Amino acid sequence: MGQKNEIDIVVLWVDDKDSQWQKKKAQHTGVKPVQGAEDARYRDWDTLRYWFRGVEKFAPWVRYVYFVTDDQKPQWLNLEHKKLRWVKHTDFIPKEYLPTFNVNPIELNLHRIEGLSENFVYFNDDVFLIKDTKQEDFFVDGLPCDNVMLEPIIPEGFFAYTLFNNYQMINRHFSVKDALKKHYKKFLKAQSFMGVFKNILYGRKPYLYGMRDYHIHCPHKKSTLATLWEKEYDTLHKVCQNKIRTKEDINIWSARYWNLLSGNFYPKKPIGKLYHTDTLSFSNEAIEYLEKQKGKVICLNDTEKEENFELHKKMVVEAFEKILPDKSAFEL
Repeated sequence: MGQKNEIDIVVLWVDDKDSQWQKKKAQHTGVKPVQGAEDARYRDWDTLRYWFRGVEKFAPWVRYVYFVTDDQKPQWLNLEHKKLRWVKHTDFIPKEYLPTFNVNPIELNLHRIEGLSENFVYFNDDVFLIKDTKQEDFFVDGLPCDNVMLEPIIPEGFFAYTLFNNYQMINRHFSVKDALKKHYKKFLKAQSFMGVFKNILYGRKPYLYGMRDYHIHCPHKKSTLATLWEKEYDTLHKVCQNKIRTKEDINIWSARYWNLLSGNFYPKKPIGKLYHTDTLSFSNEAIEYLEKQKGKVICLNDTEKEENFELHKKMVVEAFEKILPDKSAFEL
């Protein structure tokens, strides 16, 4: 099952040390940076070089890399690279939503990027390729590779509000029970026994109670995002006006749910794993996964619980140097 369609990669990045960006954020949100208490959503781990090295070495099939920022770029980035497209927020996000310091309006408007391929893989800058990949790891016959596992939402933490809002919107358009009946082969394929059990158990009712999210990369289709805007313009328009994250937000995972419940996916198990950086002090599992390249993708998620930032950053950078020591053509 070959994949001949063009596939792009999109990655978001922000330089939290940029004084102009800090001033703009404070002006529009009232949130001022506090020295020593940087927001974990923006904190720089100095690992972006390894993100580009991973793409060059492990994803030679990519057509273009769309590097999306708020008119920022690292000094070492080679903007002349033939596969690199530097995209500013003002290039594709409607003016009425700018400036924004909330990742959700950025993600929900990615389909507006000029020239972006219909099929693209979305990355945050803490999600890295660490082993050889192929197009079929992300898309097969034009369908995003993904896996359905139904399970109730856990109402814990601020992010649970976003998940709840996603499900509420999706439930206006889909019956999970009907989706399971129609696409049962896809829902039950590439599953563990527990995954099959959960899908049958939670697929008996029409409503989506929750779904397993893998918090790594995600393959997307521009047309799905466009459909979301067509069907839920008022909802997304309201969300995109939020300068920082709020309890009313919806995120790009809703486009994933739309694909899954439409049967618009190719069933495949995840090829990566999520680790939280605050666990590095008492477990070597993440570093071992990275150094031994146990999977193809790793997410090293920073959290507000991170209390040893400098130490853990050193550990992560040293691990990357072992598998990606050579400068890429994306670097000057």
